[in-house]
Amino acid sequence: MKLYKNEHNELKFSDKFSSDNAIHFIHCAETLEEIKEDSATPYLVAEECTNFPKIHLVTNFSEDEALQQVDEYLKEQENNEDSHLIGVFKLDF
Repeated sequence: MKLYKNEHNELKFSDKFSSDNAIHFIHCAETLEEIKEDSATPYLVAEECTNFPKIHLVTNFSEDEALQQVDEYLKEQENNEDSHLIGVFKLDF
């Protein structure tokens, strides 16, 4: 999976199924340049929500820490005590 900036300066990601996937929540720097400079690794965390997942972009030092970061956000900011995180994926540039 690759993280990139589209022609409208929006952060998107591509995978083997699509080259224009949306990111719903950004929990880190909001520019590709700043994310590249970060010492942490960018991850996508998918949260189960209806028929389609909500996609969270985070930077952290491991997959487990990325999952914990999104879980804490959902509990503290969205009052969602029963989060359903369904996947975490490391991103390349």
